[in-house]
Amino acid sequence: MAVKGSKRILALKKRKAREQEGAFLIEGIRLCEEALKVDGATEQLIFARDMLDRNERLATLHQTAEADADVMVQMTDRRAMKGMCDTETPQGVVGVAREPEWDREEVIQSGKPLLILDQVRDPGNLGMIVRTAEATGAGGIFLLKGSVELLNAKVVRSTMGSVFRLPVLIDQRPGSLCDDLKRAGVHIFATDVDGRLFTEVDYSKPHAFLLGNEAFGINPEVVKLADQTVGIPMAEPVNSLNVGVAAGVLLYQGMSSRQ
Repeated sequence: MAVKGSKRILALKKRKAREQEGAFLIEGIRLCEEALKVDGATEQLIFARDMLDRNERLATLHQTAEADADVMVQMTDRRAMKGMCDTETPQGVVGVAREPEWDREEVIQSGKPLLILDQVRDPGNLGMIVRTAEATGAGGIFLLKGSVELLNAKVVRSTMGSVFRLPVLIDQRPGSLCDDLKRAGVHIFATDVDGRLFTEVDYSKPHAFLLGNEAFGINPEVVKLADQTVGIPMAEPVNSLNVGVAAGVLLYQGMSSRQ
């Protein structure tokens, strides 16, 4: 069953189209539910008609979307939908969302914990970090140039909706970013295996955690921009942590210190 706008959905599977349009794909019930909760986030939703009767949650989502005058709602069948989706087993809904816009200065001045990610390349890791950052009350994330694309389909799915609510600013230049953070009184902690034990650090003042690439860590030139290095102890012979796990450890430590 042909759907008006399906060509656009197929085009948005490519990064160039996402960047040109400032839009990206959302797929699955949970992600589309979260998108609809944010005013103006959702442009279009397409439902598989032959799946609505089998899934009450999907049917409820369809009703909610129909009631939103700003959302274009269309119908297709399961077979046609499979060609639009990235996942092997589509849940009966796919759509288009607008790229969120955030005020960089507001994020810097938020007073909340921040993250700076240097060339984090794994989509699953970035998605998990975004989700964890929101869960711990972080103010936002700054992605330095060379990091994985935020609107990559796997990143978006992994955030489970946090991509619509947590400010994530992309393509940041490390020098100017760190200068602006320091001018705002934000203390920058870079992760380093030889850094001060992370549990012995004072996180009561505005701060940002700087974490690096999964394989190579933080660029040495970027580490120099930090105010202090902090380390997470590990039992031998392990000498590194997954960047998503490290971000979670530090964010939760910071959260517990503030309570």
